[in-house]
Amino acid sequence: MRTKAYHSFETKLFYFDDDIDLIEVVRLGILNGDLTDNTSKFALKNINPAHHLHIKRRRNSEGSRTLLANHLRQTVYSSYIKDIYEEVTQYLKTILEKAAENGFDSGRLIGEHTTKLDARIVLAAGTWPEVARLITDSVFQSLEAEKSTLKLLEKVSTKLALDVDETLIRAALPYLEVRHFLVHVDGKIPAQFKKDNPKIPIRAGGYIKLDYKFVSEFRIAIKNLIKDYDEKVIAANLLKTEDIRN
Repeated sequence: MRTKAYHSFETKLFYFDDDIDLIEVVRLGILNGDLTDNTSKFALKNINPAHHLHIKRRRNSEGSRTLLANHLRQTVYSSYIKDIYEEVTQYLKTILEKAAENGFDSGRLIGEHTTKLDARIVLAAGTWPEVARLITDSVFQSLEAEKSTLKLLEKVSTKLALDVDETLIRAALPYLEVRHFLVHVDGKIPAQFKKDNPKIPIRAGGYIKLDYKFVSEFRIAIKNLIKDYDEKVIAANLLKTEDIRN
């Protein structure tokens, strides 16, 4: 059994994984010459200069094709990491919401986070599920405001009494934190982070090296972590039957 939140998370990852495999196939096709037209002045086949106003400037050379293929891969891989981070936070937020909706210990769920809601907003919500969503949204915003991925992962586990494997959290953490550097400093890795996480690959200039090996390891670490959350949510019977699937 699994939660519907996990099913949604896993489904999104299937599509993201297709993107990763596709870009690798396209990149290899470009580098192997499958999209090369030796009679054209353009870098790739099928370029229409009337429509492809930017790429038409690229010369028909191996260097141009390599540059294009590698830049496309970097762009897709970067988006992959950012998107998976968003899906992880959406999963955590959803299980908090659904646990609250099912009557989980409110004192533990809110914990040290003071939550104040306008009575008019609460009344306007109309239903208990909507009230639960309002409250957990507020709690989750407080967690995110701490700007610590580690605390977010640990506190969701603590609030729901899941006892998620700390080893899995620590294994996934560096990969999730890479997203911060991609968003805010274009992938530039601070010296301390590099020192603390020697397995994270760095390319020239101190930037994260995004390649197939890295995203594969990223995927495994994140999937293992969220799977552990979900198994413990199911084992603790935290959600309503309607929020669970086989």
